[in-house]
This record gives sequence, C-alpha cells and structure tokens, in this order.
Amino acid sequence: MEKTVKYSLMNKEIILESLKRALENWVRNASAAQLWQVHQEGGLGALIDADEDMVQVRIVLGGLRCPLSGLGRTDGRLPVTEAYLGTAAWGAPPAQASPEREQWFLSSELAQAHARQYLVAEVGERQDLLQRCVDDWIARQQGTRERRS
Repeated sequence: MEKTVKYSLMNKEIILESLKRALENWVRNASAAQLWQVHQEGGLGALIDADEDMVQVRIVLGGLRCPLSGLGRTDGRLPVTEAYLGTAAWGAPPAQASPEREQWFLSSELAQAHARQYLVAEVGERQDLLQRCVDDWIARQQGTRERRS
C-alpha cells in the first residue's frame, strides 16, 4: 500500500521552515562564484522531499525556474546593508558590468560577506516567494498522486 502524505497547515509550516533553513545554510556555505552568480542572474531552486515523518530540502543553483529563481538577484548592483555603511575598507568597486567587477567581488571577502548578509535578509523578507515555492511543490505532489490513481 502506497503512503499518502496529507499536507495539513502544520505540514506546510514544517516544509516552509525547512526551506528557509536550507536557504540560510546555502548562503552561509556558498562559494564566492556561486554568490556572484546569484547576484547577477538569480537561479536558486529547491528540491523538496517529504513524507509523513521527515522533510528534506536541498537548495540548487541553476536548476529549473521556480519562485526562488529571482531571490538575491541585483544584476551586480551593490545593495546597501549594514555590512559596509560608512566603511572606508570597502573601497570603490570597478564599474558596473566591467569584467574587473567580477574579479573584484571574487577577491573581496567584505563584498562576499555583504552579499551573504543581503541574501539572508532577502530570504527573511520574501516569505511570499518561499510560500509560493512550497505551494507549487504541494500542487505538483497532489497532481502526481491524482495521475497515479
């Protein structure tokens, strides 16, 4: 007999919280090149696996487009956060869209810390995107079960 997962409000909340934690973990552990790609192009996605007892969420970069795909995208602009406000150590970055700008970002720990701070803040602020991601996943799961029936 096939297990049927019932997605109650509580289950949705558990999946949503797991997604948020997975995103925050990805941001902490992303390489400089991955951060650069997210800030330039977006492209984050989530692989969710849930059953009655366990939820596993893995964040991927460059997968299928989903509600998370635009998260963190700044097109290379430097969003202002507390990471460098008033800090002379930031220095003047190379011009927007110049090849030197990427190299500057990849070699600047401060720029990377700033990018991480911005992305974590956006994860916290954009609960609507996370909710849509979970809702889309649940709809796909229910559609898959209906096709099997």
